[in-house]
Amino acid sequence: MGPTRSSLAALFLGARPDRPEPADTAALEAQLVALVDKALAAWPELPLDRERFPARVVSQLAAVLGDDAAADLASVYVEDLALGVACIDKVPGSLTTLDRICGPAITTAVARVDRSPELRDEVRQILWQRLFVGTPEQRPRILSYAGRGPLAGWVAVAAQRVALDLRREAARTAASDPGADQVLPSDDHPEIDYLRTKYKAEFEVAVRQALTALPDRDRLLLRLSTVSGLTHEQIATIYKVNQSTVTRWIRNARAEVLRATEHAVCEKLGVQPAEFRSLAGLLLSRIDLSISHVLATSSSSSDS
Repeated sequence: MGPTRSSLAALFLGARPDRPEPADTAALEAQLVALVDKALAAWPELPLDRERFPARVVSQLAAVLGDDAAADLASVYVEDLALGVACIDKVPGSLTTLDRICGPAITTAVARVDRSPELRDEVRQILWQRLFVGTPEQRPRILSYAGRGPLAGWVAVAAQRVALDLRREAARTAASDPGADQVLPSDDHPEIDYLRTKYKAEFEVAVRQALTALPDRDRLLLRLSTVSGLTHEQIATIYKVNQSTVTRWIRNARAEVLRATEHAVCEKLGVQPAEFRSLAGLLLSRIDLSISHVLATSSSSSDS
């Protein structure tokens, strides 16, 4: 028989012996109980074991959350995390439910790379293997999903990576260039050529640092929009908010990357912002392309 409701906090803390303990364990218990109830209520169509499943959800939360448990629990997408646990546990109907929720985002993400049905099917097969089966060298990737963003967005990013890997492998096999990984645009324009020569290294480092400094949600939003090619309306569906809200989030995230990039480059090169803008207007006007290149070639999965 699974743990009683009064032992959820003990289970959570016992799975994190090296992490700081919250000052108020009673509040932690209440928070976990509320999250478990929310997780169970989210999937009435699945035959979840109400004795054992709460412990599985709490154990997964303990494994993936950071040191500030109370803050992380307050923002976690626990329904999506619970669905991932159900898939790992092979709960009947769980994979069908996940496919219904994530399928449209996967299709859009793969189509951004190649619209062929063959690639889409191959990506789905590889993705399911990596997410829910794993290999002797690597455990199923779904176990790393921390619920910091919607599961559909997280899976779409993983699908995009698989599609890009397949395309690059095919290009290597054909002895052709798999594509440019350069951050700066490659236009036949004398000003762009000048900027590429003078600012390339600093600009690439600055964009990467700016993206790393973004909150997880903002980085995932930029990845979904610039790399996976999802529309603001599609992203709004994933986050269950209005399209205008997503547009505002992405606009603010993009502006923050631009601001941080400009600040870092100017500080590094010792130039004034006005001078940099006059020289780099074309480069900054194409910040989305730079963001896309950096995110597409990044191996980080911190937007989970």
